[in-house]
Amino acid sequence: MSTGALIGVIVGGALVALVVIIVVAKRNSAPKSQKVCGGCRRVMLPVWTKCLFCGWAPMARLEFILGPMANQTLNLSEEVTTIGSVAGNTVVLADPAVSRKHAGIRKLDGNSYELADLGSTNGIYVNGHKVPKKTLEPGDIIRVGNTEAVFKRE
Repeated sequence: MSTGALIGVIVGGALVALVVIIVVAKRNSAPKSQKVCGGCRRVMLPVWTKCLFCGWAPMARLEFILGPMANQTLNLSEEVTTIGSVAGNTVVLADPAVSRKHAGIRKLDGNSYELADLGSTNGIYVNGHKVPKKTLEPGDIIRVGNTEAVFKRE
C-alpha cells in the first residue's frame, strides 16, 4: 500500500469517527421533555404550578389497587385529605387495621403533597417502608391497613 493510500485511509477513518462523535453528542443534548398544559396544550415553564395562559393546574390523585376501594380513583383536591375508619374522613376504610384518624395527605406549596401518620396504631407504609411522614413522589405506593393506593400526579 502506498503512503498516499495509507494517509487517505487514516483521514477517512478520522472523518468517520468525527461524524459518529457529532451524532452521539447531538443525541445526548436533545431537549428534555417539555411541560405541557393539560388544558390549552401550550408549553409551560418547569417552575409554573399552574398554566398562566388558561389557569389549568395538574391534579394529584390516589389510584386504589388493593382493598375495599380497589379500582377507584380519588382526586386530591382538598388542602388536607384524611384517611380513617370513621365518618368525617375524606376516605373512610372499614378495616380493623385502620385507626379512626389514621393518616393525612396535605398539599404543600407548589404541587407537592406530604403523607403523615396521624397517630395510628399500625402506621403507614410507603413503598413497603414504615414512615411517620413522607413527601410523596409519583408512583409511590401507600399502604394503610389492608388498602394500597398509588400516588399519581399529572
